[in-house]
Amino acid sequence: MTSKPTPIDCLIIGAGAAGLQAAYFLDKKGLGFHVLERGQVGQFFRDFPRQRNLISINKVHTGLSNPDTRLRFDWNSLLNDEGDLVTTRSRRYFPTADEFVDYLGDFSQRFADRISCGVTVTRIAKPDETFLVETDDGQVWRARTVIVATGMTKPWQAEIDGIEHVENYFDYDSTKTRFRDKRVAILGKGNSAFETAESLIEEAQSIHVISPNSIKLAWNSHFVGHLRAVNTNFLDTYQLKSQNAVVDGTITRIVPENGGYTLHIAMSAAEGHEIVLHYDHVIACTGFRFDDQILDPAIRPDLRHMGKFPAMTAQWETETAAGLYFAGTLMQSRDFKKTMSGFVHGFRYNIRCLVEFVAARLTGAAYPHATAPLDAQALGALLIDRFSTASGIFLQPGFLGDVVVLDGPDAGAIYTDVPVDWTDDAPGFAGRTLLRATLEFGNFGANSMHVKREHTLDGSTPDPFIHPVLRLVRDGEVLAQTHLSDHLDSDWRAPAAKDAGNGTVQRMTYVDAGQTLPGHEVAQRQIAAFFAAQGLFSDAPQAIPAQ
Repeated sequence: MTSKPTPIDCLIIGAGAAGLQAAYFLDKKGLGFHVLERGQVGQFFRDFPRQRNLISINKVHTGLSNPDTRLRFDWNSLLNDEGDLVTTRSRRYFPTADEFVDYLGDFSQRFADRISCGVTVTRIAKPDETFLVETDDGQVWRARTVIVATGMTKPWQAEIDGIEHVENYFDYDSTKTRFRDKRVAILGKGNSAFETAESLIEEAQSIHVISPNSIKLAWNSHFVGHLRAVNTNFLDTYQLKSQNAVVDGTITRIVPENGGYTLHIAMSAAEGHEIVLHYDHVIACTGFRFDDQILDPAIRPDLRHMGKFPAMTAQWETETAAGLYFAGTLMQSRDFKKTMSGFVHGFRYNIRCLVEFVAARLTGAAYPHATAPLDAQALGALLIDRFSTASGIFLQPGFLGDVVVLDGPDAGAIYTDVPVDWTDDAPGFAGRTLLRATLEFGNFGANSMHVKREHTLDGSTPDPFIHPVLRLVRDGEVLAQTHLSDHLDSDWRAPAAKDAGNGTVQRMTYVDAGQTLPGHEVAQRQIAAFFAAQGLFSDAPQAIPAQ
């Protein structure tokens, strides 16, 4: 093997969306890096989704002039200062995977000389303070830090007797004529399962989508990884009895017989009831998992969430080897099925933070921050602007937030779009009083299409739709909190601050106010009331005394 003589600052494993986003921010900070990719740039999206249509939106016409706010509705672009966006390339609301691959290929050209494709990493170890990364071409790279951005590269198999006999979404032959006039079982109820079912409706005799749990719809949960409306046409064919079905049941056994497969299923909705079904084809669409075999056993982390994701800290770093980080869809280990770290529009903001953590380790640099006014009116105006325009806290609700330090020598420091879990535990925030500002969803109740709202100003009951939340926090303990009212346009600014012609809502009725009020006035009142109730900024602008 040939060893590189000088350690590089950071070695990135994977040249997909996450690896390229990390490379972009490392490059901006002037840190040395190299990217190793087993296939080609954007390899995952060259293979998946199998039917080639993405489920991440690409809204071109928003009526908005603020580039950051437009990213709220552009879920495919990587963060960059050059305006290199998918929305400038495709007008499709749901772009194709091929369009995204082309975008990633062009994006990568800015540092193409620091990307090696067709190179498979076989082992990552840390025998001392430096990582050693071995590849199949006989090279040994040395790096001070490593970012694993490989994504989910192995199929996850459910523990079912006989599962090894069936096809898998990962590599099944998707030629549609194979399924003509056939009975097909699809295992799983996620987007890959319904994407597959949708593709076979015109060919198959009947299709049954099967798993133990009922369908989780994204419009109910507000988690975009649950079943999206774009993949729900199949449900019509079930509910209207068009030979297809959705089955809630646990498959206990799969038996190859009579040229097909017999499935023994314990029904979830009928206790003690078993059904035996026979199919010509069975396709497992049960998801993907992280391949941890490239990590030396000495630094291999535990796996979380049914063995799919590596365990990691609030800085997306493994506890088993300081300086080993995870980027991209692997980041959802921290907010599994809660927010959007499994998708480009979530992890792109995470990675911006991650690179700051890497830079701090390599250079000792403090996490960047700005200065906020410690004055009730001015700080309230700043927060309203952030709630109305920022994309990071909007797309990572409750996971990323803005944090204002209220006491100590750097009172007024504001950290934007940072992981709130990190601010709970980071040494620099210990013993400090923090004002945390996030956007969050409330409880939609039983019917997300008919939502009850309180229409009050008191801030005690969260509105169901995304809305601002203010919390006073010290050492991770919430001392006080308030929920601001939601807003149909998610824009709490005064009309004069908005783009011409933008914004639908003019006024709303608030029961405890006894009148209709414009949204910006409601937000101002609620923020001012929270500050006053906590004794903040009651006199001239000043820092709160250290606790």
